[in-house]
Amino acid sequence: MTITVSFTLILAACCLAAGWIGCRSRKALLVMDALAAILLFATFVTIASAIARTMLKGTVFMTEIHAVLLNPVFIIGGAYLAIYTPARMAINVLRPSG
Repeated sequence: MTITVSFTLILAACCLAAGWIGCRSRKALLVMDALAAILLFATFVTIASAIARTMLKGTVFMTEIHAVLLNPVFIIGGAYLAIYTPARMAINVLRPSG
C-alpha cells in the first residue's frame, strides 16, 4: 500500500471518528467548532502576514510565499481543518433532521 493510500485511509478514519464523537456529544461538538474557528483565523493570519511580508519586501511572490507552508501554525491549522470539515459534513448527514 502506498503512503498516499495509507494517509487517505487514516484521514478518513479520523474524519469518521470526529463525526461520530460530534453526533454523540454536544459539548465535544462545541469544542470542535470553537477550535476550528480559532485555527481558521490563525491560518488566515499566517497566510496574510506572509503575503504582506512578500509585498513589503518586493520579492518574487511565487518563490517567497512558499515559506508559509513551513509555518507550524499553518500546518497545524490546515491539518485540523482537513479533518474537521469532512467530519462536520458527516455530522450534518448523520444527524436526523427535525
